Amino acid sequence: MKFRKIALAAAGATLIIAALLVSSLRSESGGPSMSGMSMSPGEQAMNGEAMQGEKSMTAMQGMAPLAPGADGTRTSADGLALELDAATPVAGQAETWTLRVLDAEGMPVTHFERDQTKLMHLIVVRDDFTGYQHLHPALKPNGDFVVPVTLAQPGRYRVIADFTTGGKRYPLGVDITVPGKVKRVPMPSPSSTSSVDGFSVTSAHGALKAGREEQLTFSVARSSRPVTDLQPYLGTYGHLVALRKPDLAYSHIHPVADDRRAGTITFDAEFPAAGTYRLFLQFRAEGAVHTASFTVDVE
Repeated sequence: MKFRKIALAAAGATLIIAALLVSSLRSESGGPSMSGMSMSPGEQAMNGEAMQGEKSMTAMQGMAPLAPGADGTRTSADGLALELDAATPVAGQAETWTLRVLDAEGMPVTHFERDQTKLMHLIVVRDDFTGYQHLHPALKPNGDFVVPVTLAQPGRYRVIADFTTGGKRYPLGVDITVPGKVKRVPMPSPSSTSSVDGFSVTSAHGALKAGREEQLTFSVARSSRPVTDLQPYLGTYGHLVALRKPDLAYSHIHPVADDRRAGTITFDAEFPAAGTYRLFLQFRAEGAVHTASFTVDVE
């Protein structure tokens, strides 16, 4: 009996040591430790939010440096060129476009790095800043990017392919024209509010100056109440593009923070030159992506 008690005690001690080792390993690898095992998943999530405050996956996004001369106004920069293979588009008719990135020898580039979960962000917008589309072409092994596109109205459109390769980001642009009578739309005056799909979006920022980092915060509300359940979109909670008047020079701006309980998304932006810009903010709510647009003046 005495021997049996000693054996049981030894076995119990062994189990305790093993449990402590597993807990330590889990803690070192980022998994749950014994101190968190009594918490429910909901409690753990609330605890994480309380610890992080406004920090989120938004703040984790990085951005490759911009290739010299790449601002969406030209087809080539820093040794790479954009080629668009598309038939003359017909207004309102779906088309399939093929895009290629060619190196200095005219060979297709086949290796790209992801930015906000995608290998290429394709921005299509008419030269009066209407008809904005944000698309994501699929890459084939031969380097072709293929995407279905419908241009609703006649007019001249800028097609901007924003991609990263070799550690540098290249927004390259090409123009395409949809034949027909064009009804141009004047750019709206600067305003801090925008309405889209039943949502009200408000922008907050100081006086915007070219060549310095500026912070812009957007608040999303519905029925005068903050939208507290914004959903992830492209690895963050918001996506922002700025296009300058009149040349449609392009800036792709990553978010740096969000507060889901307040329905806000914050971006750090640097506008390269003074002028009037059209901003296109995209966010996901209620299972759909919504685009709110703003006009801002940069001194």
